[in-house]
Order: sequence, then structure tokens, then C-alpha cells
Amino acid sequence: MHKPRCRRVGQALGVLAVLALGRSVTTHAESAAVPKIDYIFTGQISLGAPASNDYLTFDPVNRRLYVAHFDQVTVVDVAKRTIVGSVGPIKDSHGIALVPKLGKGYASSGDDGVLKVFNLSDLKIIKQIKGSPDADGVLYDEHTGSVLVVAGDSKNLTVIDPTNDTVARTVTLPGTPEFLAIDGAGKVYVNIADIASLSKVDIASGTVEATWPLQNCKDPHGLAYDAPSNHLFSGCSNSRLVVVDASDGRNLANLPIGSYSDSIAVDSHRRLAFASNGPGTLTAISIESNSVVQTVPTFFGGRNMTIDPGTGALFVSHGHMKIVGSTKDPLNLRFGWDGIDIATFEPRP
Repeated sequence: MHKPRCRRVGQALGVLAVLALGRSVTTHAESAAVPKIDYIFTGQISLGAPASNDYLTFDPVNRRLYVAHFDQVTVVDVAKRTIVGSVGPIKDSHGIALVPKLGKGYASSGDDGVLKVFNLSDLKIIKQIKGSPDADGVLYDEHTGSVLVVAGDSKNLTVIDPTNDTVARTVTLPGTPEFLAIDGAGKVYVNIADIASLSKVDIASGTVEATWPLQNCKDPHGLAYDAPSNHLFSGCSNSRLVVVDASDGRNLANLPIGSYSDSIAVDSHRRLAFASNGPGTLTAISIESNSVVQTVPTFFGGRNMTIDPGTGALFVSHGHMKIVGSTKDPLNLRFGWDGIDIATFEPRP
């Protein structure tokens, strides 16, 4: 992922001004549809330089947050809000998957197409698995016991056996994959960015069982699955989110979100799905009614996130902003990013 280094400060200040209100933005019609759930900003965790990051993965057992951070994976103790270490070096860090029962983690290295295997206890790299160039999103599927890696430029999905850290199979996809979601029953769904579609793959056989169009969607990125409804939530770069029936690919709803969304998270307990958006918002969607119920202000550039499935806390990564240039002319102030921060948002009790 490549993010712009500078934007006019007015955009950022507008977002921060709304954030200072300390409340979510919800229309009267939306609040009538679903009981309101407030999300409050509870602070920042600074990761420092450089100002580039990608996916976040949360470990609910050890309460650690793993953040793809340019040439490493930065690991955070969320209870103490401190950095506990890092995994690296990595050439263009993207996705992270955890396999707790084996005590191992997997981090994709995009530039060289390598999957770095690391020890969860001391974060040291213990093996490298050669995959495909532009390795990107990574997930662990407990049902099949597989680590899954999509590679954009290579247009494929690699299935890894984590018991011996070998490639079990490589699946050719119909286009450029972006992110993936599993249903816990042996299927993985992959957003295909260049053809605005969603592919369904049987993990065990490596068969692409179907590819479904995503209507009114451009460049789909983030993807998440909700088991109780059997629905998929696909975020599109053109400010839309498509709700898809995972059984047959029907597009059930097409909803407005913010632009350049890169991550979708599902809170199955609270029956909400979230899209993190580039302009600095989180769009909250009711899973039951397939409707937007809230827009939560965050920070400019906050298009990546993950969720603590137990508490419902959301972790949104964004650039640490600083003023660039002279302050004598307020209308021409500019800001830049000199590091990464993790903003935390928690549901109000």
C-alpha cells in the first residue's frame, strides 16, 4: 500500500475538530432503525517512524496487536499500550497470521514474495517460505489447519501447511487479489480488485468454485465474514460497501462508506460491521438490517484497522501528523506523516 505523504492541513483539522466532539455522528433516520451504540476515542499508541503501514492482526489470548510497519511487524501490548518488540527485517511488510497452538506467526514480505515464520514467544524469525511476488494478505484457517496468502501481482492464493511450513498448493485466481475472509467451514473468499469481483475457493482442493460480481464497486479491498448471517462485507475504494450472501454470491445491499477503505471488521456479538476509511471515519453497519447506523470520526489516513472480538475495541492505524512549512500563512499550512499511531475506539458501556 502506498499512502500520500502530504495533504492540506485543513482536511486533517476538520477531522480532528469533529473528533473533539467526543461522539459519533448518526442521522435521525438511522438512529430510529437500530439502537445507538456509542464508540469513544480512548487514546493513541505511538509506533514511531517510518510512516508506512498495512494490515493489523489482534491476538485475543495474549492481548497483543501485530502491525505491518514498513520493514517489520511491530508488536504492541494493548493493555499496557507499549511496544513489546518487532519481527524483521521484512521487505515491504503486509499481512500477519497467528497460529497460537503451534506458537508461530506468519508475516508476508511483499517485495520478495517470502512468508516469514516467527516464534510468538520471542518474535525471532525461524524460517522463510518462498511464495509469490507481491505477497499481501495472510490469514490462518483453523478448520483446515492452513495459512493462506494472497499475492496481488502474481494473481494467486498460496496454501501453507504450518505443521511443516511447506507450500501445500497454489491456486490461480481470476484477477488481482486484495484481501480474503474465511467461513470456518473450509471455504475462503477473496476480493478480486481489478475485476471488482469476489471468488469462493475450496481450501482443501484448491478449487475456485465461483466468482461473483460486486455491483457498483471499484477496487474492492477489505473483506470480512459474519458466520451467524453467512454474509460477507466487501469494502470498495469508491465509497461503497457490498453485502454478499456467501452461499450464492447475491449482492444483498450496497451501502455508502468513506473513500479508500482498506479494512473491514465484523463484531458478531454486537451485530455490527465496520469500514475504516481514508478521509478519517469508521462506518458502522447493522448486520441485521444491512444499513449504515453510525459514522465515527477517526483520523485522516486511518484506512486500516482490526478488532478485539471480545471487548469490541477497534484499533485504527494512521499517520502521525506534523505541521510542515511556515506557520505565517495559515491558509497554506501543510501536514506530513513522520510515524504511525494506533487510535483506539471502544464501545461505551
